[in-house]
Amino acid sequence: MKTQSIIIGGGLAGLACASKMQQEKHEFLVIEKSDRLGGRVGSIYEDKFIFDVGFQVYNTAYSNTNSLLDLNEIDLKFFKPGARVHDGKHFQIISDPMRDLGQLLSSLFSSLSSFSDKIKILLLKYELSNYSIDNDHQEDCSTFEYLQGKGFSDKIIDLFFRPFFAGIFLEKKIETSSKFFKYVFSNFSRGLAALPSNGMQAIPDFISKNIRDDLIMFNSRVIRIKDNNTIVLDNSEEIKADTIILTGDSHELLGTKPTQYNSVTNLYFSSSIFPEFGSYIHLFPKDNLINNIAFLSSISPNYSPSSKCLISVSILGLYDGKSIRKSIQKKLSKYFGGSEQQYDFIKSFELKKATINQPVNYFSNNLVKSKNKIIVAGDHTVNGSIEGAVISGLNAFRQIKI
Repeated sequence: MKTQSIIIGGGLAGLACASKMQQEKHEFLVIEKSDRLGGRVGSIYEDKFIFDVGFQVYNTAYSNTNSLLDLNEIDLKFFKPGARVHDGKHFQIISDPMRDLGQLLSSLFSSLSSFSDKIKILLLKYELSNYSIDNDHQEDCSTFEYLQGKGFSDKIIDLFFRPFFAGIFLEKKIETSSKFFKYVFSNFSRGLAALPSNGMQAIPDFISKNIRDDLIMFNSRVIRIKDNNTIVLDNSEEIKADTIILTGDSHELLGTKPTQYNSVTNLYFSSSIFPEFGSYIHLFPKDNLINNIAFLSSISPNYSPSSKCLISVSILGLYDGKSIRKSIQKKLSKYFGGSEQQYDFIKSFELKKATINQPVNYFSNNLVKSKNKIIVAGDHTVNGSIEGAVISGLNAFRQIKI
């Protein structure tokens, strides 16, 4: 069997590339090892609940991804900008007063940050309004060092920046490259965190809906690439192509160094309790387990049956979800009221490969390696985000067209 291009991996990078190939009538085949599309972005639908594979959000500032979607059709539902933070004693809201006027006074007078911190946040928002990693030639450092260098107080770093961005990076010490922090901060300043009304799976499903079914092979694993641009599948079938696009971890077929990841444990609970401020992401900088909690049914009622609230609890690192569920139930009762029995544990994900680990100087490395018409794509070649994955897929398509 022969085709013009083989795309290994049906995640967002592969789908972005495939959608352009379909549009340009370029012959291709997508080979996906699992039974669904989307890679690390997706949802599982069970018993009228929607379980995203790990807590995820879509940012409306992702212009390249927006170009592949119909935002009205996927029906985005929005979190409130900012977060509700438990400082060890009680909750306080820290928000963007320009986009969340209802919390103007509480944000201005919140004890989570000094007046100086508030001014510095506004200045940083202005400074990074059009930020681009490619155009950032400053010396890199960790996110923590960057925030200290900007003069933010230890209090605002510990109570807001650390838990908020640890929930994005999935590492507690916020040692992630400051360039990625600046990229994420810029996007959150310009866009809003959102969920498609029927779960994150709606994003890969929409991008792939115009790709012919016969151009996608599910449950097929590539085990080897031969010198003549021929791939070998786990069933011994061989397929030859003019060009091969490697997404996700498939670049390891070339013998390259494995991508490093951060991990997370995501637990889902169902409850009849709907919190008053459920449209905010909740942060827990003083908790020894919980990093953040989201009340998904408060964002989109489709995530659960009408009488139930679906609660997502994110814990950095890998844990046995079932073994810690009672501890989390106790904490939910403490933070949001009701008895422990009112928080029913229903599902957990232990995600070893949740986000790309992007340490200091990550973006100074030569991340893209192409050889003999083999193109490496995936978010690890751009930046560890939905937008980064899509950009890498679009870049791969451009390389084919050159």
